[in-house]
Amino acid sequence: MKRTHIYLPDLREISCLTDAIVPAPITAFVGGGGKTSSMLTMGIELAQRGKRTVMTTTTRIMPFCEDLPKNLTCVGRPAEHGKLQAVEHPDALRQQYDFVLIEADGSRGLPLKAPAAHEPVLTAQTGLVIAVMGLTGIGRPIAQVCHRPERVCAVLAVSPEQCITPEMAAALLLHEHGLRKGVGNRRFAVILNQADGRREQDAGGRIAAQLPQDIACVLTTYRGI
Repeated sequence: MKRTHIYLPDLREISCLTDAIVPAPITAFVGGGGKTSSMLTMGIELAQRGKRTVMTTTTRIMPFCEDLPKNLTCVGRPAEHGKLQAVEHPDALRQQYDFVLIEADGSRGLPLKAPAAHEPVLTAQTGLVIAVMGLTGIGRPIAQVCHRPERVCAVLAVSPEQCITPEMAAALLLHEHGLRKGVGNRRFAVILNQADGRREQDAGGRIAAQLPQDIACVLTTYRGI
């Protein structure tokens, strides 16, 4: 397990992710640059508070290799390449667990993305969508750091050679065809991950400043998860 640091946008460090982003009974994670680490961090925190918590996917994820704490588990149907795919009725897991955490799209390890037509795969009872974005992508060309760069370009009306600015990142987070796609009336929160250095932290602060005040936002770094 790597060391985890969680910051408010003003860079005050807090001890728990769930203190800043209150999970819903069914919470979905979308975006890139740290979805799995964020889901695991929230899952561990909930389990340590005695909450029966399950992690799963509506797409595909790799199973967790490390030993999970008591009250935390990961479920899914076997898929190729050792991955797990969605269970048949993800919302039904709520009958067995206090919290269901769902990874609801893919990013192929890249820090930023825009969703495809079929993404994100949100269940009917999902109450909170957390958009995750990797700050290492800020200042670099869309073509190099974005999953589905053509869709990012369409959302932002820019070329693939354009470097992502904090203003563009905020627009991507809030756009109805960006990371807020499909959210509707659900709660929405933001995790700006990879805040490992001053450059990334400054970029995170600039992004957070452009988000509406009713959107909970934190900066994170996961060293070892």
